[in-house]
Formats: sequence, structure tokens, C-alpha cells
Amino acid sequence: MVRADELWLIVVNQYGEPISDKVQVITIGGKAELYNETYWLVRANASRALVKVYRLGLCVGEFQLEPNGTYRLRVLVGDMLIQAPRSLTIRVKLLGTNHTWLLTGETSYIIEDLPYGTYEIEIVGSNFKKAIYWEGGVISIGRTYEIIPEALLRAMPFMIAPAIGASAYRLRRRSKARAKPRKIKKARTKRERKVMRKVGDKKPETLAEALLMTEV
Repeated sequence: MVRADELWLIVVNQYGEPISDKVQVITIGGKAELYNETYWLVRANASRALVKVYRLGLCVGEFQLEPNGTYRLRVLVGDMLIQAPRSLTIRVKLLGTNHTWLLTGETSYIIEDLPYGTYEIEIVGSNFKKAIYWEGGVISIGRTYEIIPEALLRAMPFMIAPAIGASAYRLRRRSKARAKPRKIKKARTKRERKVMRKVGDKKPETLAEALLMTEV
């Protein structure tokens, strides 16, 4: 049985997956401890407890809870999907913390259960470095780099749509302008040129002459 001063907490990410053992829970008006990989146990000393959930040093959820119950807390945490050419080495840094990820040798990467927040994306060996606010979605990197927000992605059906979450960023290559195609006329044969010089501007008398005078 749940005691009158106890709260049992299950912390889940944006996909509903338990991540209780990956977060830190701090309680104002009580004491929190990790009971097992699924549950946090909070012993409250007031009629309401303020519960804050942290992931990698950032607050990802804040809740006012009453004791004597079990709660499922969904927090602002998701998986970051990064797509890039295999030749690029990418450094991802969560700003405001000392957490950094170095990615190399693959065409796609998933960094699991990241807090929504501001990240710095750097292409190692180049002068490209960009800070973005990420709240779920795909980061796609090409040979030249620009961030395209989700609104433009929806307006461009030829681009990849976001795979996860509510927002997406795409760093894509700008394509070169295509040359305008030239119209090529069919060259006349020696026989056709001879017939045309003979016919000139006179009215054709046969079907063959008519075809030769109208062919392009």
C-alpha cells in the first residue's frame, strides 16, 4: 500500500518509454530517491510537493503533486537523429553543460534521450559551427550548410519530412542552377537541300514536296 506521505513516480520520455534511471528527481517539500530502474519514491512532508526532473543537468519537467498516489511524468526528452555524409566528423554540444558527442564514420546517428534545449553543431575540420534550439526532430547535414525550419520543410515536398518530434532542422546542399536546354534542329540531307533549292517559294505540287517544305 502507498502511505499517505508517499508518491511513486515513473518518468517517461516523449515516446512514453520509462527513463527513470536516466534522470535526477529533486523535490521541494519532501525527499526523493531512486527505488529501482522504473520508480522514484518521494516522501513528502507537506500537502503538496514540487517535483523537478533533470536530464544531463537541465530541468526537463516541473510538477505540483499531492502525496498518496502513483504518477507517470512525461518530460521534454527525445532522441536526436542526425544524418550526414560518412566523410564528415560532427561534434554535438549541449550548451550550458559539459556534455559533448563526437560522431564519425556513419551516415546516421541517434543520440537517445536528450533534453530539449540549445545545441551547438560543429563540422570538425571546417569553419561551420551553428547553435540551434532543438525540441525533437531530424538534423540533416550536407556539403554546404544552412538550417531550414519546419515551416519551410512543409512547403518543400521534395525534401525529407521530419522523422521525430515536433520540429526539424535540415542542413542541406544548395544545388547549382541548371543550364537552359538548347533546341537542336534536325539537319537536312544533301538530297533535301537540293530539292528545297529547286522548289523555292513555289506551291508544292506533290505530297513529297509538301513534306519537305514543312519539315523542321
